[in-house]
Amino acid sequence: MELPNIAIVTDSASDVSKECAEIDNIVIVPLYIHYNGQEFRDGIDIQSGRIYSMQKEKKAIFYSSSPSPKDFIDVYEKLLRTYDTIISIHISSKLSAVIKSAKIAADLLKAEERIIIFDSCSGTMGTGFMAIAAARAVKKFFSVQQILNILLFLKENMKLYGTIDTLRYLKRSGRVPAIAWLATSILRIKPLLSIKNGVVEMIGATITRWASLSGITRRAIRHFRKERWVLAAVVHSLSVTEAKKVMKRLQMALNCVSTAIVDCTPVVGAHTGPGLIGIIITRLESQIVELFI
Repeated sequence: MELPNIAIVTDSASDVSKECAEIDNIVIVPLYIHYNGQEFRDGIDIQSGRIYSMQKEKKAIFYSSSPSPKDFIDVYEKLLRTYDTIISIHISSKLSAVIKSAKIAADLLKAEERIIIFDSCSGTMGTGFMAIAAARAVKKFFSVQQILNILLFLKENMKLYGTIDTLRYLKRSGRVPAIAWLATSILRIKPLLSIKNGVVEMIGATITRWASLSGITRRAIRHFRKERWVLAAVVHSLSVTEAKKVMKRLQMALNCVSTAIVDCTPVVGAHTGPGLIGIIITRLESQIVELFI
């Protein structure tokens, strides 16, 4: 029996690894990272280690940009030769212009009916989990509408909690309110962050790093402790030991169907700097559980 004729596309800000993309047949379109007049494709021309070392040693500030409509046209044209439908799942349109470029590409190709562009209203593994679920649903012969229903469920139930050592990098990118950066820089406090309606917001602050990690972990556990099944990831930038400790607490307190510790992609690290710890977590229904066991 042939698989449903559906292709799954995402962008590199989803933190889907190359290995996972290959196994689950997910096409990843890279964002761009800019520094000192140079342009790099996220995860292809530059890796996280180089970014973090330059941030520490040179106080380097990196900028990012979305794939161009041409980038998407190149990907979509190739896929449309083989697949009837493309489901393209991307970082929140309020955080990046990726969705805009994808829509322009679909319009220029006159393929709006064959290319479904889905705004995750999320980022990193929030988007990544959606792409993975969609790709695995394709393998199980789910219809386009069934896959979209799964994506909508995850979108409505996905929560992101995070903390970073400084808001300096996010402030430069315009992705947090200036007042939040001012407060944390003056008081030397550690911010607690979340994504709500596709936008990064500050939900609290602590004095110490340990308290910030404990704060986001408690929030996740409190919100999901009564759920029958959850899916969880901890993303980090140069903080794998702390990420493992956070994940251990989640696994002890929650019924995790599947978990992942993820070294975030360079484009995410460029905006957060070293020290990011993010918890991405969602409740699941039985149909989705089967995709992750």
